[in-house]
Amino acid sequence: VVLSLGLVPIGYSLNGQSVTPADTAQDEKIRLSYHVKEIKRDSSGQYTMSGTVSGERQGTATLVFGFDEGSSGQAGKIPVHSYWVVTAVPASESFEAKLSGTVETVSGQTHLVGTITEGANKGRRVETISRLLNFGPNRSLSDIDGNMTIDGK
Repeated sequence: VVLSLGLVPIGYSLNGQSVTPADTAQDEKIRLSYHVKEIKRDSSGQYTMSGTVSGERQGTATLVFGFDEGSSGQAGKIPVHSYWVVTAVPASESFEAKLSGTVETVSGQTHLVGTITEGANKGRRVETISRLLNFGPNRSLSDIDGNMTIDGK
């Protein structure tokens, strides 16, 4: 019995369609993972955090993360914001970004969207999905684990 899957070798077109290898596509997203820990919490309740970034870019991240006043308009979600400074290797890939979004009060799951304001990929949309971890005294925020996606051109 012969089973044909209809596969076309990489680099060949199917019915005249052009093929663009993924590494040369202009709209590829940049995907990063991060883990940051609390350095300090100021009197307004904002957390300064620091840690590592890995994935398609390597380096360190320092961010300010805070809870916003008011309602998110979504049940069980609180509005939040963050300001990121990512120092990448090589330095030409470093950037700063401002994001805002929500955190789920029960799970600690966050979703923030914003823009790269300085450095590599300036002006591009950036999105984070993470989880707030409460290992500090009185269940205070201690760590954030998450993923960041930077939109392609």
